[in-house]
Amino acid sequence: MPDEMKPSFTIEGVMKELEEATLMDDYFMRAFFEDNISGTQTVLRIIMDKPDLIVKSVSVQEDFKGFDDSHGVRFDVYAVDSENRQYDIEFQNKSEGASPYRADFNSAMLTVRTLKKSESYSVLSKRERVVIFITKTDVLKEGLPIYRIERVIVDTGKPFNDGTRIIYVNTAHEDTNTALGKLVHDLRCGNLREWYYSELAEQADDARKKVRKMTQIEAMKAYERARTYEDVARDLIRLGRVALEDIANVCHLTLEQVKNLAATVNA
Repeated sequence: MPDEMKPSFTIEGVMKELEEATLMDDYFMRAFFEDNISGTQTVLRIIMDKPDLIVKSVSVQEDFKGFDDSHGVRFDVYAVDSENRQYDIEFQNKSEGASPYRADFNSAMLTVRTLKKSESYSVLSKRERVVIFITKTDVLKEGLPIYRIERVIVDTGKPFNDGTRIIYVNTAHEDTNTALGKLVHDLRCGNLREWYYSELAEQADDARKKVRKMTQIEAMKAYERARTYEDVARDLIRLGRVALEDIANVCHLTLEQVKNLAATVNA
């Protein structure tokens, strides 16, 4: 089988990994946030410190293409609240994935996405754009649990109020005495029984069940693909006109596998 068609996992291995996965793991994060308005709302309420924040839509792996040959972007989690505030939530395990330059780029792309054709620039004042990086390490290296970044007029110190905001949540900072600290704990904890937010733990359990089912389906597909190549190999062996080495190459099997198949065909 070609590399792209070989199962890169065993069911047992993936199941074990899944039981230890956290929301900082990409595939588990996607399963958790997909169509999960309630969970997204809880997370945003804590990070934004807005207990009354209402999320009205959420999607994962949202693509936004650039223009011509410009760079595009894929948002991990894209959400909109009841005040038309837009959020891009990014989960980053590597510091370089959460650089200030990427934060600025994502913020710019969020702004481009916000303003529709023929709309006035003043519309942006009613549609705040927030980019949130949830990082495994303290990217900005100031030892804070959260960094809130907004533009100011340097000469006066007053806010520029352009409607954009960038937030870094530092999950390396441990302090479970605060709501944010409890959330950070849950984001990095693989044992759902130890989570502080029971509602999120229940949703995470549902996400694990979803991934578990998907994993089983993918394993079955991989098995079916493997059977198909073996069936073709058996047919070629029965013809008796093709060298075993050639059958191995055509069917993406090892020579040893083909010899074993030949032994069963000729038995």
